[in-house]
Amino acid sequence: MTFMQRIWDRAHGQHLAITATASGGGLVAFLSAMFHLIALRPLPEWEEMTGLAITVLAVSAVVLLVSVPPFLRLRGHVASLEEIMATSSIAERRRRRAEGDEAAKALGAGWAERWKRFLEDGRR
Repeated sequence: MTFMQRIWDRAHGQHLAITATASGGGLVAFLSAMFHLIALRPLPEWEEMTGLAITVLAVSAVVLLVSVPPFLRLRGHVASLEEIMATSSIAERRRRRAEGDEAAKALGAGWAERWKRFLEDGRR
C-alpha cells in the first residue's frame, strides 16, 4: 500500500469534501488560466505571465483529471441514498437496500450513521 493510499484510507468519511474542494479549486485555477491565455495574453503588461498561466493550466488539468471522477462517483452515492430515503414505498426500500448499504459504506461517517438510523426508523 502506497503512502498516498494510506492517507486516503485514513480520511474515510471525508472523501466527498476532499474531492469537492479539489475539483472546485482545480476548476477555478483552470478557468483563470484559460482566461489569461484567451483574454489577457495579448496585453503587454500580462505577456510575461503566460508561462505561469500555461503551468497553472497543466497542473489544474491534472488535478481535475484525478479529483473529478471520484467526486462524481461519491455524488452519485449521495443521490442514491437521498432517492432511497425519499421513497415512500416499503417494497422499493427493501429492493434497493443493498444499493443503499454500498453507498453508505462508500461515503462513510455521517452518511453511514444516517443510513443506519433511517433503516432503524423504518422497522418501527
